[in-house]
Amino acid sequence: AFCAGGDVNAMLQLRADEWTTDEAVRHVIDDTAGVVKRVYDCEYPTVAKIDGPAVGAGGALALACDVRVFSGEGRIGFNFEQLGLAVDSGVSYLLPREVGAGVAKELVYTGEILDAERAAELGLANRVFEDDFEADFESFVGEIAGGPTAALRTSKRLMRRGFEVSLDTAIEHEAAAQGAMFETADHEEGVDAFLERRDPEFGGR
Repeated sequence: AFCAGGDVNAMLQLRADEWTTDEAVRHVIDDTAGVVKRVYDCEYPTVAKIDGPAVGAGGALALACDVRVFSGEGRIGFNFEQLGLAVDSGVSYLLPREVGAGVAKELVYTGEILDAERAAELGLANRVFEDDFEADFESFVGEIAGGPTAALRTSKRLMRRGFEVSLDTAIEHEAAAQGAMFETADHEEGVDAFLERRDPEFGGR
């Protein structure tokens, strides 16, 4: 499984008057959404391994990752409406950026739980591994983990900023960042490997 959604105990505590509404709201912001935000703010590439349901706040956690990899059993949905709730945990921010406003609204309004194939069609699943999920997932993650750490971290930061700036500003940011990358050992190794026609062996420096 991945994450099956919100804290039902918290909902029950609110219903039983053990929590005030303010306490419940604080729980959503500090605890549930706090985890989502920490994943989203991670400076390194993040990969969601979805081998079961990722629904509600669990869907938000999956969205917070840079890449989502599904098994044939993977599911994702934003079915807050089934509990009479609005979206939370950053779904209103994250989901439209992944699938567009119209599709995001449809998924929230209907609460549809998407299988891996449909998630891939909508761009919510980057990869679907059905045969040997564990081995294929480890191979995929290993490929990313073996990359040039500083370059990947910098590219992630640049792409995040790209939503907020003009094309000209994005190009300037990229050029400045590239200047720093020219000085790294991984860049030197990448060039050497290219010239020697071999696979690079990056050291994360």
